[in-house]
Amino acid sequence: MTAHRFYIKEKPQESTYVFLEGEEHHHLSKVARIRPGEQVWLFEDNGKQHRARVEAIEQKKTRLLILETEQKREPKVRITLAQVLLKTKNMDLVIQKATELGTHIIVPVISDRTVVKMGDKQDKKLERWKRIAVEASKQCGRSTVPEIQPPLSLKTFIDGGKEARKLFLCERRGKSLRDILMYPLIEKIEKPSSIILLVGPEGGWTESEEQDIMDSHYEAVSLGSLTLRSETAAIVSLAMVSHFWKNEDVS
Repeated sequence: MTAHRFYIKEKPQESTYVFLEGEEHHHLSKVARIRPGEQVWLFEDNGKQHRARVEAIEQKKTRLLILETEQKREPKVRITLAQVLLKTKNMDLVIQKATELGTHIIVPVISDRTVVKMGDKQDKKLERWKRIAVEASKQCGRSTVPEIQPPLSLKTFIDGGKEARKLFLCERRGKSLRDILMYPLIEKIEKPSSIILLVGPEGGWTESEEQDIMDSHYEAVSLGSLTLRSETAAIVSLAMVSHFWKNEDVS
C-alpha cells in the first residue's frame, strides 16, 4: 500500500478523476516527487479515502484516476476539544496533537484570562489551523480532518454544548480523569458517545468562571498534583481519552 496521502475536500460524484491543485499539487510534484503511474491515497473530510493512480502532472495541477474507495469506520466516542486561546506556537501544537489523537471538533475559547487577541486576523488563523490539521491527518494516517470552529466566548460555548459527557480541567477541585475514564471499563458499562474536554488558560479559571462552567453541567476533573501548562494539559487529557476509550476506533 502506498504511504503517500493527500487531502481533497470532496471527490466529484460523477467522475472517476480528481485534480490536486495548490499546496497538495505542490507537495505531490515537488516535495514527494511522485511521477505518473504511481499510486497514492486521497482522503476527504467525510472519512472516505481513495486509492488513486497519478495520470498526469501539469504545471498547476495533478490529474488522478480513482481505483478504489473505502469508508473508514466512525469512532465510538467523538471528542470535542474546547481550548482557551493560547499564544501562536502553543495553539499550533495543540491543533497538531489534537488531530493526531483523534479529536473531531476543536473550538478556540475566549476566557477572562485569555491573552491572545484575534482581531482582524481570525480568518487567517483559522486557515492556518486548518492547514496544520490537514498536515497532521496526512502524517498520522487519519482519514478525516477535525472541524475547527471560529472562536467563541466561554459563556457562549458552555451554553451550547450538547455532548453526552462534559468535563473541564480544574486545578482547585475535581475527580481524577483517569478514574473517570476507567470506570466504564471496570464496571463493563457503555462509554459515552461523545465528550467535551474544556481546557483553560495559563492563568487558570476565575472562580466565577468555574461556577458558570459547573452550572452548565460540566464535571471538574484533575490530572494530578502538578500544575501543567495549558497545552500540556490538553495533550495529556486527549491522550488519556484516546488510550482508554477510543484508540482502537480512531479514523
